[in-house]
Amino acid sequence: MNSIGAPVMKSRWQQTLILTVLLLPLAATEDTLQDAPGLSNSEHQSDATKETGNPSDQKRLLPLNNTRNTRDLGGYSTVNGRHLKWGLLFRSDSLADLDASDLAYLERLQLAAVTDLRSDTERAQAPSQLPRQSPAIVYQTLDINDPAINVAELSRKFYSGQLSETELIALTDRTRYISNTAISRTWGQWVADLANPGALPHLFHCTAGKDRTGFASAIILLTLGVPRDEIMHDFVLTNQYLEDRIETTVKKIQANSTTDVNADVLRQVIGVTPNSLENAFAAMEDQYGSIDLYIEHGLGIDKATQSKLRALLLE
Repeated sequence: MNSIGAPVMKSRWQQTLILTVLLLPLAATEDTLQDAPGLSNSEHQSDATKETGNPSDQKRLLPLNNTRNTRDLGGYSTVNGRHLKWGLLFRSDSLADLDASDLAYLERLQLAAVTDLRSDTERAQAPSQLPRQSPAIVYQTLDINDPAINVAELSRKFYSGQLSETELIALTDRTRYISNTAISRTWGQWVADLANPGALPHLFHCTAGKDRTGFASAIILLTLGVPRDEIMHDFVLTNQYLEDRIETTVKKIQANSTTDVNADVLRQVIGVTPNSLENAFAAMEDQYGSIDLYIEHGLGIDKATQSKLRALLLE
């Protein structure tokens, strides 16, 4: 099967991890009705067999060979007792290393569109691999990243353990997504566009599928009426799925550092920390008065569009 993208590079995780850890988070601290087509519940759930400890989460993780954080958002419940349909919304880490088996699996999902949340640098370094299918997948990007960052220098400091704990914690901040009106509206327009014909099934991803993708998942779920505890559960699942890689990277940084590096702080940066999303929720309430007002006025998603999204995505 042919795919879109350049030949796979060696050690892609090592080459791109620093971008997902540093590029966007630093940007964030400066200043970041009908059922749609898709895989059936039984077909998708029976394929997702990786062990994650929670039966629902076992169904959620897609069995791809060369991603570690690709999952279906189906099944989450809303405050009104409805549930997200399976097979319509997927979140993921990088699609750069997909093999023929992975591409065949994605083709079965019959994705209508893929949104790449990565920066220009990340996309150039590791182009996404997508199945060639009919109808073709619409590939799109989102302008939420700050290009004015010296990634090479940050990479050197990060892997040599030269960033202070304060600087490391700052990398987990997502409040600029709320305080920056233009970025907030960019996110909101993307969510609203999911209600357009031909937008579903839809997969969105960044490099590790944790920070940008985690925030994207959160605002979709908020718009659909999913309670915060379920949204937080979705957010921190990354730490479970990426546990081995997180620990390997922590050990590498500690080995390279000439000073003591707090392993727990490193884990918060390389994985995710609940504080990141909690602080984003607090910023929404502080700046707009409530989460509902942030959705309507910060993201710019009006009530009619919210209702349309719920009609399409909930059951």
